[in-house]
Amino acid sequence: MRQAFVTRRRSLLAAAAASCAMYALPVLSQTSKALRVVVPYPPGGGVDATARLLAEKLPAALQGRAVMVDNRPGAGGNIAAAAVAKSDADGSTVLLTSNNHTINLSLYQKPGYALADFAPIAQIGASGFVVVAHPSTKFKTLGDMLNAARAEPNSIPFGTGGNGHPAHLATELLKARAKVSMQHIPYKGSGPLTTDLLGGQIPVGVISVLAAQPFVASGQLIGLAVTSKERWPDLPNVPTVEQSGFPGYEYSAWIGLLGRSGMPATEVALLEKQVLAIAATEEVRSNLYKQGIAVAPKGTAEFRSMLAQDAVVNRDLIKSMGLTLD
Repeated sequence: MRQAFVTRRRSLLAAAAASCAMYALPVLSQTSKALRVVVPYPPGGGVDATARLLAEKLPAALQGRAVMVDNRPGAGGNIAAAAVAKSDADGSTVLLTSNNHTINLSLYQKPGYALADFAPIAQIGASGFVVVAHPSTKFKTLGDMLNAARAEPNSIPFGTGGNGHPAHLATELLKARAKVSMQHIPYKGSGPLTTDLLGGQIPVGVISVLAAQPFVASGQLIGLAVTSKERWPDLPNVPTVEQSGFPGYEYSAWIGLLGRSGMPATEVALLEKQVLAIAATEEVRSNLYKQGIAVAPKGTAEFRSMLAQDAVVNRDLIKSMGLTLD
C-alpha cells in the first residue's frame, strides 16, 4: 500500500514539474510556415533595409523558422497592404510598412484595405523630414520662411516627393499651424527634388534627414527645421519645428509591423517580443541609423493607438487639401 502511495506521489510530482517546465518555456509559434514579410516598396530604402534585418535576425528567435522578404511595390503601397489584408490569418504573413498605410486610407478612393484588416504588432523606428532652403533665399530660420510667406501669400513654392507623400502632409500640417499659404510642387520622388534644390530651381523643399544631411553640413542647403519630436543627431544645429515656435508639432515617418486581423494572439505576442528585442540591439540600431531611421520602439497597444491617431490626422489634412487619387 505504501509503495503504491509513493509511486502515485512521485507521478504527481513529475506531472507538476512537467507542467511548471512547460510554462517556463518561451511561447512557440503555432505555425511552421515560413514567415513572409511583405514590403510595399522595391528593394533599397529604409523599409526594405529594416525588413532584411528582420529576415536575418528573426529565424534564430523563432526556433529556426524561415523568414522571407516579399517586395510588392505599386499604387503607393496599396498592392502590398491589400495582399496582406486578404492573406490567411495564421500568422504566416505580415506587412512591414510606413506612413502611407494610414495616408492611403483617405488619399485613395478605393485603397483596397481598411485599418481594421490588420493586427498591429510593433513599431520599430521613425524618422523626420527636414525643411531646407537654397542659400539664395537668405532664409536662416523657419521663422524667416514663414514671415516671407505671410508677407506674400503663395509666393514661395515648396517641393516634396509627391502628392500625399508624408513630407507633403508634414508641410501641410505646418502651414495649417502657421496659418500661411505656400505653393506645393509635387515631384516624382525625392531624388529629382534634391537635384532641383541644389541647383536653386526651387527655393524650399522638405526631404528626409538622410538626403538633407550631407548638403546641410556642406552649406549647399540651409536646414530650417526638422519635423520630428527630437533633433536629428547628425544635424545638431537644426531645431525641430516645435522648438521653432509650434508646441506639440510632430510629423515623423514611422516603420512598423502589422499582421492580418484575426491572427492568433500568441503569434502577435511572440513577434512583438522578438522584434522589439532585435530592434534594441546596438547592431540593428546602428544599421537603421545609417538608413536615416532612429529606433523608436512601440509595443502592440501603443502602436495600435498611434495608428488610429495617425489615420485621423492624415484624414483631416487630406480633407482640408481636397486631395484624392483614384
